Amino acid sequence: MGSGLAWLPLVTGSLLPVTFLITYVWSVVAGHVEPDFPYISATGTYPPESCFFGQMLNIDAVLMAALVWMRHKMILDYCAKNIAPKALPSRSKVASFFGYAASLGISLVGNFQATNFTSIHLLGACLAFGVGNLYIWMQAVMSYSLEPRVNSRAVSHLRVFCSFLASAMCVVTVVFSYLHTRDNKDVAYWAAEHSWMRERNSWAYHVVATASEWVLAGAFYVVLLTLVPEFKRVTVQGMVVELERDRRQVRGDDSRSTGTVNESFAETVRL
Repeated sequence: MGSGLAWLPLVTGSLLPVTFLITYVWSVVAGHVEPDFPYISATGTYPPESCFFGQMLNIDAVLMAALVWMRHKMILDYCAKNIAPKALPSRSKVASFFGYAASLGISLVGNFQATNFTSIHLLGACLAFGVGNLYIWMQAVMSYSLEPRVNSRAVSHLRVFCSFLASAMCVVTVVFSYLHTRDNKDVAYWAAEHSWMRERNSWAYHVVATASEWVLAGAFYVVLLTLVPEFKRVTVQGMVVELERDRRQVRGDDSRSTGTVNESFAETVRL
């Protein structure tokens, strides 16, 4: 029996902000970050909250990869049953590549803290937010080709708006983070437990950069929520699992069968 998959984008989208809010409160109470505002991944830099942060992002990365795969299959099924642009399946395939890369980035961000593996952490952030932004842009553009059977024009417009907002916030985060780092010769990232953090030069640049990152994550969340009504109509018809017989086993069965036939033949001759 088929089952609606509305839970997949709902859980995938909700898990990220819930995780971020929990680790934010946790790290603020523990004195590991500034209340206003840390980078998202800074809330998961120090233990014990870093353990929870990494585990939840690993789970979300797997769910995100499953969502990307299911979305691609859904578009392929739509193209097979409806009149659609010929390039739509190939566009969806490219978008899926971006989605899988973003899923990997989510896992890298959670497992490689900036204090331990800065380069890998930044790579994960680029994949999650940068390449992930390309994924939601492609989904937004493809939404216009799925009207009106899959989604409405309003949903397409909303996805474009969120994609534009995510792009803008991504640029703002990078620019103002660079400006703050330039004025202080380091990143206000993991030193937030020190009381002199607010006395750093151009502290406003840091706040703009980090606040923009939170808005960026919110834009991704809204895009995933717009997929809920569409996934509610998706059904999975089940899987067929088959085990191929081992060749040695087949030969053994054939030998036993031959021996049985010979024994039966011999018995018949004696009779």
